[in-house]
Amino acid sequence: MAIVNPHMFDAAKAHAGVVAAPQFEHVGSPNRRLETLYSRPKVSDLHQQLVVPVPNETPAYRRTFKIMLANPEKTDRWDEMILRYAKIYKLDSRLLKSIMAAESEFDPKAVSPSGARGLMQVMPVTAQGVGISPSKLHDPMSGVKAGAAYIQVLFRAAWKIFNLKGVRYTDAPMWVVQRVIAAYHAGPKFLTKLNLFPSTRAYVRKVVLFYHSKVTDLRRPAGVKLELPSYSETVTTTGTMY
Repeated sequence: MAIVNPHMFDAAKAHAGVVAAPQFEHVGSPNRRLETLYSRPKVSDLHQQLVVPVPNETPAYRRTFKIMLANPEKTDRWDEMILRYAKIYKLDSRLLKSIMAAESEFDPKAVSPSGARGLMQVMPVTAQGVGISPSKLHDPMSGVKAGAAYIQVLFRAAWKIFNLKGVRYTDAPMWVVQRVIAAYHAGPKFLTKLNLFPSTRAYVRKVVLFYHSKVTDLRRPAGVKLELPSYSETVTTTGTMY
């Protein structure tokens, strides 16, 4: 059994099932009835339970954030797209950027060993479920749209499960946000799973740390033209965050 570094880890390895995790990543079409994907526990068993405690930055994270902040052309390049699709899907733009940072480190060419693609590392079957052609996942705009649409699917499911009618997604309590992050990593049924994979807990911790870092500030001024290259080639991610 492989051991995940408790401080930093490669998201691509987590997608591949490190720590003997079965392949639940982005399971099936999000338009299926999510009730069939999990055994629904009592809501009281999950209410206000964080997946991970609010984490503190480790030296490894501080070094990573420093390196990334020194390269704003990479970290802030997709800010306008993030803001656009966060607004369309009624999401917290900072959460969207945090998941992007954790998933691909802002690389639209990223591919995980299990086949997740693009900026948001969306699986082809998941992209199809939200109306995006898998062949377009390396296109930055399509990749961000697919990720945002899937996150909204997970929030909608969480709203039904936890009876949050009338609450905006951007006002979700942190324990619900962490559940959505876990489900993005491991599949919709992990919205209600009490026992999560160590790799999924590490992933939630990673996204939360990005969320509270300056890396995920939205800095690109409105109106700045994005010159988007064509990505016809793909590479397998090896990860730089250790």
